Amino acid sequence: MAPNEPLILDYPQTSTERLRHRVVCLHKGAGAGAWYARQVAAYDAHTWEDGDVQLPGATISEGQLNEWVSAAAAELRDGGATPVHLVASGSAAYGTIVLAGRYPCLVKSLILGDPEVDTSIEGYAPALQLVQAPSLVIAAAPRADTDIAGPQSIAGGIDNGVFVIIEDTAVPAHRTKADSFNEWATSFMNIAEGLHTFADSKEEFHA
Repeated sequence: MAPNEPLILDYPQTSTERLRHRVVCLHKGAGAGAWYARQVAAYDAHTWEDGDVQLPGATISEGQLNEWVSAAAAELRDGGATPVHLVASGSAAYGTIVLAGRYPCLVKSLILGDPEVDTSIEGYAPALQLVQAPSLVIAAAPRADTDIAGPQSIAGGIDNGVFVIIEDTAVPAHRTKADSFNEWATSFMNIAEGLHTFADSKEEFHA
């Protein structure tokens, strides 16, 4: 199945509303606190890491992927109220996509920054189609000719996927242009908060 054409936004809608749900940043390897330092400060986010030192973009086996996803899901359940807003970048993106598809009740929204995903791997397209949460994919574009096909295909493969490009920015955008990244992420999470409130109101009305 061909991916959908993702919605591409031109600018974030700022909001001063406080997020109702927790924000958790997932990391592949060690050093999550330093990797997401600006996100922790911006939205009082929590971090989780698997502790294994691994180079960005390094491939992992299906067994390792399942182990990572299960461990992250357990942390979300044990760490506090769910659902949560998930933030992931680089090599943590695919595991986070799989987690969101397998455990939809744990995820309120998905923010993927400069995802490093092998789009040729078996199960890639079905994994995207399982994601139910509103999802924002943010890609840095250092040059006008930067190849953004990979991140764009992720946004297009998710039903509620939105794609944003931050121009003249080196990868990873969540560190090199953190203010812009965080403004986009916060705006999107607030939209997801509003959708959640609307859904709750509908359920109460029909109860």
